[in-house]
This record gives sequence, C-alpha cells and structure tokens, in this order.
Amino acid sequence: MSDLDLLRPMLAFATVVETGSFRAAADRLALSPPYVSQMVSDLEARLGRQLLYRSTRRIALTAEGEAFLPHARTLSEAFLQGLDTVRDARRGLTGRLRISAPTVLASPAFARVVSGFAADHPGIRLEIDMDDRAIDPVAAKVDLALRIGDPGEESRLARKLFTTRGVLCCAPALAPKVLTPEDLHGLTWIRSPSTPSRLSLCGPAGQEHITAPEQQMVVNNAALVRSLLLDGGCYALFPEFTVRDALQAGHLGIACPDWSVPGVSVHALYTERRTALTNARAFVDHVQVSLAAMDTRPAPG
Repeated sequence: MSDLDLLRPMLAFATVVETGSFRAAADRLALSPPYVSQMVSDLEARLGRQLLYRSTRRIALTAEGEAFLPHARTLSEAFLQGLDTVRDARRGLTGRLRISAPTVLASPAFARVVSGFAADHPGIRLEIDMDDRAIDPVAAKVDLALRIGDPGEESRLARKLFTTRGVLCCAPALAPKVLTPEDLHGLTWIRSPSTPSRLSLCGPAGQEHITAPEQQMVVNNAALVRSLLLDGGCYALFPEFTVRDALQAGHLGIACPDWSVPGVSVHALYTERRTALTNARAFVDHVQVSLAAMDTRPAPG
C-alpha cells in the first residue's frame, strides 16, 4: 500500500478531531461512523502509533495525535482547498455566509471590502454580526470569525490574514500637543479588553519607551471609543486601515506621530466546511486582496 492511500484516513482523522466525534465526522464526510472509525484505526496501524483515546462519551488526542494533527490538517485543508478552487471555477458561489467581526472594523474601509465582495458574489447571502465579545464561533453558529490581535486558543483552523500598522489616535485639537510619550501623561488610555495594559512605543532613533498608563479605561465598542476621543483628554490604539478615512478627513488626529507602536494582526477563524468553508475562504481572499490594494495608498502622517 502506498503512503498516498493515507490521505483519506488523514482527512477522516482531522475531521473527527474538529467535530469531536466519529458520528459528527461521518455526517460531514457523508460516510458511515463505523467506516470513519475503521479509517482512523487503519491510520494508527500504519503509523504504529495511537492517535486518539476513545470512550463511549468522548475522544481525546494522545501525545502522538497532538504532534500529528497539524500535519494532517495542513494536508487535508490543501486537498479540500484544491477541490474548491477547481469547482469554484465552474460555478458561482451560493448560500449564506455568517460572519462575526469586532466593531473596530465598522469603518468605511471595511464597508468597501464588504460591498466589493457582495458585488462579486451576488449568490451569497451575507450576514455580518459586529460584536466585541470573545464569542465561540461554533456556539454562535457563524461560518467565519474575524479577530483583531490574539486569535485565542481555538481548536479550529485559524489563519493570519495580515498585520497592519497600529496608530495612536486622539482628538484633532489634541494632536499638536501630544508629540512624545511624555505628552501622554495625564491623558486617559482607552483600550479594548484584549489589549495589554502596557503600551510599547519605538522612537524615530530606535529608542524604546514602555509605559503602563495610570489612567486607563477598558471599552469593548469602537464607536464609543471614537466618541470618547472626540471629547478630548484621551487616546486609543487602532489598526491603521480602520481609521485611515477618519484621519484623512481630519475627524481624528495622530498622537506621537513620529513614534511607532507594534503592528496589529488580524486573524480569521473558520468554523465550517464544504459550501460554508468555500464561501468563507472566498471572503478571506477578497479581504486580503482589497487591503493589499489599500496599502498602496499613502498612509496618513
């Protein structure tokens, strides 16, 4: 038997782990539970290692299973994505795509991305829920979850989309008075629950400044953060692409413009397969292409 014959059992193994049971994996793969169980057993026999602990109530990964899972996922995802690519060339995408996204993405830039995707794929019914809570995508029944910063310890497939420049924003009238980290003293730092309580800045000469502001306010809604900024006396960190339009229009100002802050990463968490996964991948690909095009525009200084 060739090692290529292990591809299907590897796909079955990865699906069992993702769905949490042989029955759920069988439903997803359109196979019988005994056949899925036999494929995983055959895989273990070929590898000479036990990958799963089995009981009547649950399954759990062995140490060897933990080590093997990332490779099985990579191969099975590449296989499925290849099939989706070929199939998508022959038919338009259809169905519903449910997306969860943080409110910081409620910006003109993201609206253009969404509008462009909807125009390119009229057969997809988009449902977008803007929510800053760290929800469980599966429990919330969404197909794709977008997250700013740390994606969390999710067992589902997480894909890093891009890293964008972070920008310290404040009221336009306040910006000329806040040129260095020392000028931040006495101001309130408004941060999201997922942002660390310490702020690191890098100066124009490479000098590093780390501060833990005494006055902090934790807010989990980007619209409220922007309103608080306009009242003055505070500053907040945003992904640059989400505030680009506001900065260019003069609705927000940049604090410490000659100092840089760590980049902000955006991740996508897939939670379904087949049609929903194909649609989610198409949306993620569209996001990456659209934002890459935006990055060719001069950044506000």
